[in-house]
Amino acid sequence: MTFQQLRYLVEVSKHSSISKAASALYMTQPSISKAIQDLEKELGVLILDRRNKGVTFTKEGTELLFYAKMLLEQMGSVVDHFNKKNTTELKKLSLSSQHYSFAIEAFSKWMNDFAGHKYELTMREGKTIDVIEDVHLGKSIIGILSLTPLNKHYFERYFLSKSLIFTPLTSIKQHVFLRNEHPLASFESIALEQLKPYPYLTYQKDDMLLHFAEEAINMNTLEKLVYINDRGTMNDILSNTNGYNIGTGSIVKNNLNPPLIAIPLENGHPIEIGYIRRNDIILPEEIKVYIELVSEALEKAKPKS
Repeated sequence: MTFQQLRYLVEVSKHSSISKAASALYMTQPSISKAIQDLEKELGVLILDRRNKGVTFTKEGTELLFYAKMLLEQMGSVVDHFNKKNTTELKKLSLSSQHYSFAIEAFSKWMNDFAGHKYELTMREGKTIDVIEDVHLGKSIIGILSLTPLNKHYFERYFLSKSLIFTPLTSIKQHVFLRNEHPLASFESIALEQLKPYPYLTYQKDDMLLHFAEEAINMNTLEKLVYINDRGTMNDILSNTNGYNIGTGSIVKNNLNPPLIAIPLENGHPIEIGYIRRNDIILPEEIKVYIELVSEALEKAKPKS
């Protein structure tokens, strides 16, 4: 028995409907139904009398509902005791993303929609595996990431194993990020062979498999590698050395924009950018607004070539 299952029971009692309870909790109806059925099996009792017009609690279910409310109230008292702030009106939402400036720009604009509200927003930025695990474990509602023809079939199977759904937003050809004073900065396109003398900057280190790399390039062919942990360091090193990175080519224009440019990679693969979510979650309206802002930021930031 879990507190989550007890919350489901209380919510069902409020609406006398599993589907309405699921909608209120941003969950799918099958997820709520399964959780309650699992609880019935565990306790060996029938909790709900399910009918076409809705559901009612059985005698045993009513008794359980009493204890559920009592336990949840006690848990709430414990939380209030150790957290004096009133969190009942807080908007708590968490997102994850690969190292994409357009995702951060969208997040900044998204914050304006919460003016006048108490909120607790989280933006987790990390490597591909971090984003996937955040969403799978429920730490984030959605995760912004990308797929390429090199890893798409692998990820489709991996997402299925993690009960995740990928929704594409746009597709962009691979570009080379480098500073505007780089020896190759004047080229209209760049081949991998031309990049061989220069250090390659990557976030990939410590990823479990090549499939999880954000840049989709064969690391074994490279002679000079520099591993980076965060986007700020990446931009700083790119701006001050002849290093390069391969990605979407999307550059957000703002006052803090580093002196970087993006040049098409010859024979580069298309990069499909989108978001993942758990298949048992219904996206809140606030998250849908953020996704629209990401699409707008992508359209502005993506290369015009």
